[in-house]
Amino acid sequence: MAEENLENKPPEDLWHHGVISKLFPSNNLGVVRTESGREVQFAFDLVILLGDVQKPEELREGMAVGYDLGWTSKGLRITKIKVFAPAVESATSAVLEGHAGQSEDLPSENLPDKNS
Repeated sequence: MAEENLENKPPEDLWHHGVISKLFPSNNLGVVRTESGREVQFAFDLVILLGDVQKPEELREGMAVGYDLGWTSKGLRITKIKVFAPAVESATSAVLEGHAGQSEDLPSENLPDKNS
């Protein structure tokens, strides 16, 4: 019976996960740091973009991405990138602006005492 539940379960995310670590727009190249710390290159004109980002110019360093690898004439390269950034970026920007996250629950040393 437990085996039946596993078969009905949707598959996990099948993408490799990483973060865009470097972008070189003048050379049309970028680099993704993998979960293991390895850096793998991609070419703007040869990569297939999936998700909310439609153009390589919209990619930003620090974006969380899923990627697929393939062999090219220049060796192992990233051939597909799926951007997971919208949720990550909105959460990050909200935290940076002080509008979300656990920071709201922590008392600030600069606030006056409510009892005084």
